[in-house]
Amino acid sequence: MRNFKVLLLLLFLSACAIQQSNSSSKFETKPVASFSEKYIGTELNNSLQWLGIPYAQPPEGSLRWKAPRALQKNDKKIKATDFGNPCPQVASISIDRKEGGDYIGSEDCLYLNIFTPKNLDADKKLPVMFWIHGGGNTSGEAGSYDFSKLAAAHDLVIVSVNYRLGFLGWFYHPSFAATSNSLEDKSGNFGTLDQIMALKWVRDNIEDFGGNKNNVTIFGESAGGHNVFALLSSKLATGLFHKAISQSGATNSFNLQEASMYSDNTDSSLLTSSKEIVSKLLVSSKISNDLFEANIAQESMNEFKLLEQMQAIDLNEIFKIYKKIENSKQPGKKMIPRVLSDGYVLPKRGLKYTNKSFYNDVPVMFGTNRDETKLFAAMKSDYSTSLFNRLVIIRNQMMYDLTAEYASNNWKISAVDNPARDMITSGKKDIFAYRFDWDEQGKLLWMDFSKIFGAAHVMEIPFITGTMKLLGIERFMFNEENLTDAIRLSIAMQSYWAEFAYSGNPGKGRDNNLPRWKPWTTSGEKFLILDSENDQGIIMSDYEIKRIDEFKRLYADSRIKKEKTKCKFLSNLVANADEKDAISFYNEKCLQGE
Repeated sequence: MRNFKVLLLLLFLSACAIQQSNSSSKFETKPVASFSEKYIGTELNNSLQWLGIPYAQPPEGSLRWKAPRALQKNDKKIKATDFGNPCPQVASISIDRKEGGDYIGSEDCLYLNIFTPKNLDADKKLPVMFWIHGGGNTSGEAGSYDFSKLAAAHDLVIVSVNYRLGFLGWFYHPSFAATSNSLEDKSGNFGTLDQIMALKWVRDNIEDFGGNKNNVTIFGESAGGHNVFALLSSKLATGLFHKAISQSGATNSFNLQEASMYSDNTDSSLLTSSKEIVSKLLVSSKISNDLFEANIAQESMNEFKLLEQMQAIDLNEIFKIYKKIENSKQPGKKMIPRVLSDGYVLPKRGLKYTNKSFYNDVPVMFGTNRDETKLFAAMKSDYSTSLFNRLVIIRNQMMYDLTAEYASNNWKISAVDNPARDMITSGKKDIFAYRFDWDEQGKLLWMDFSKIFGAAHVMEIPFITGTMKLLGIERFMFNEENLTDAIRLSIAMQSYWAEFAYSGNPGKGRDNNLPRWKPWTTSGEKFLILDSENDQGIIMSDYEIKRIDEFKRLYADSRIKKEKTKCKFLSNLVANADEKDAISFYNEKCLQGE
């Protein structure tokens, strides 16, 4: 079981990333310059690549917990042939840098990468796609993704970007905020601001690589999709992108009080809030003797002195504290804030789309995978058992599938149906939605990966990159029986994504030969199902989900015999709900009489 869980953790903890397939040992490379000849990259895999280009000053030392600072201009040539450092994160065997300590990466991590077709024309500016990696906003790196095939197949300029993660990326502390007059510094949304800074770099420099600065599509998966929603909501990003794709994203955010209060203040407070982290750091650095004394100290200490002390602390100390908190998770307690509704970078109302004035009005594409949560359910001993410490058996396939069915639908409601409905209400029309249904993975002995994973989280990414690689498990995903149809689906998905980048409407794909992808409507067809020809194929669906209806369906589901089990299901789902009728239904059915 341990080995199997390692396999799954590779997927989850590594930014939901695709294994990088570039290898200079397998392909002959040769240097290639950007049009200005400032950036020296390589020709590889039938594409041109510039890797590890800095887009902001390293956010270290006195720039830790500050908004990104622009690079100083210089005329030096930049060798861009290797990926830059990943941003600091808990060590993961999927990002193997052979480093010791409690974390990997470096605070000097604000780098981006560019993939283009082999034959660039200085007079022909190509659409730009700007990739934001996933990983819960706590892990991952741009260097895990190979976009050379997508760029070459459809004449695209594709940019992938690193950004600060975890409590280095989203960290609001009132004392830190008091040290600056900059509203960006005060916001705590440093990871979001890194992405905006990278978009500004693209605006100012992408024409040097054959890209069109006036046709930029942001796209991202998982936390990257969450960040796409955040950028849609940020007025600071207005004009920096012109289309947006969120794959398995989210629309939740934290207010500044939640992000900074002590963890014992309320049930909804965070174990890794800024004040919790600072108090623990004051104790670990022996500035305070215990947490009680540390709490008093940080409230009374000079703001500049407190920030200076925290900026000087070695990252190993910070990650030691994080790992201790991670190992002592408390039921009902949330961990790290993702994006912050600070009132400047992101609106105080959160990520809402019921009024066009609430967001950047560009064509949008939203989607989820049909079995999103199977990736996470397979890691839980509630559902699986091990044999010989290596092989896995799903103990109750029906309950396993039921859990994934309701949890994945709940994800779709938050990431697709609700924002689509809200945008339709605001008068928006160019909304395109999808559901990825491919579930034809292979088998190993009795382990049927189509049932263990199915159309799980991250499974769509190799279809979009076209690499058909997924962290080494592709040999279990693809085989002689399914590979041909999987590649056909991949070619179709790349064509849709590319056409959206060109025109803002995926239509019938770049070659105009695919089923028409119609926009979401209030009555009629709403989203495109993406599946192989052996199964459903590519078809439109009118299936729409509302949270209250899903809660009622669950409560009436005869497959779930016990009311206690139904309420346990609902308690997990209601945590992501903000619809009053759904919350009231849960309270009425499951909390009355407690």
